[in-house]
This record gives sequence, structure tokens and C-alpha cells, in this order.
Amino acid sequence: MTERLASILRLGLRLGLRLCLVPGLMAALCLPGEWASAQSPAVTGTWANDHGSVLVIQSVGSDGSVAGTYANNAPGYKCAGVAFPIVGWMDGTRISYTVRWKSASVDCASITSWTGYFNGGRLGVEWVLVYEEDGAPRLRAGSDSYTRR
Repeated sequence: MTERLASILRLGLRLGLRLCLVPGLMAALCLPGEWASAQSPAVTGTWANDHGSVLVIQSVGSDGSVAGTYANNAPGYKCAGVAFPIVGWMDGTRISYTVRWKSASVDCASITSWTGYFNGGRLGVEWVLVYEEDGAPRLRAGSDSYTRR
């Protein structure tokens, strides 16, 4: 099992998903039955991860569109503490949102996208960061868990 797959499985299990067998796949993380018919939870407000980064969900439109801001406070990040706008979508308890780390005052020359779900007062996401380093395109990926502030 790759470290990436192990990371995804750990995050899913921490957030209350269960491991199940799906024909054609070795295994999958499955939503508990009560999630199958769940509507979008009340998610507006402020969410923080264990690195101190802050997601503010200002609104979820009737079409599922998500608006808000994200401030990356990870140690050593050039644009730490600056709130950038997010654009995204929700569908039930699932969410996906993206930040372009550029504003009139600062350009961090990168984009990050998160995809995950809400469960039990937590938000669990997988993220992918695209950027350039020494003139070459790079990708970084990871996972985070957020709690409401």
C-alpha cells in the first residue's frame, strides 16, 4: 500500500467512514447510511486545522456554490496570514474548493484545491498544491482535518 493511500484511509477512518469491499476495487471508504440522503450541513463559519490555517465559509448557494476565504498559516509559507478568496461547490456533505494564491498586494504563484466531506463536526480533506520551483512545475499533496472555531 502506498503512503498516499494509507494517508487517505487513515483520514477517512478518523472521520467516521468505514472500509468496505466494492466489486472491481480492492477496498473503498464508504459513507455511513445516514449520509446517503443527507442534505448540506450548516457549515458556514470559521474552520481551523492543526497548522493554524483558517477556512471561512461565508455562504453556500442554493446551487451548491461555496464562497469564503482561506488563510494559510503553515510555518514557512510566504503568504502566511493573508486571506485569499475561495471558490467551490458542495453536494450533500461533500465539498471541494480552490484558492489562487494571488491578490493585488502579493503573488505566491500557486494554486491549491481541497476535496473532502463533513462528518461529526469535522471537515476532512485531501489537497493538491501546484507551484513552480527552480523553473519546473511541482505538485504537493496531503490531507488535513478541520474543526469549527
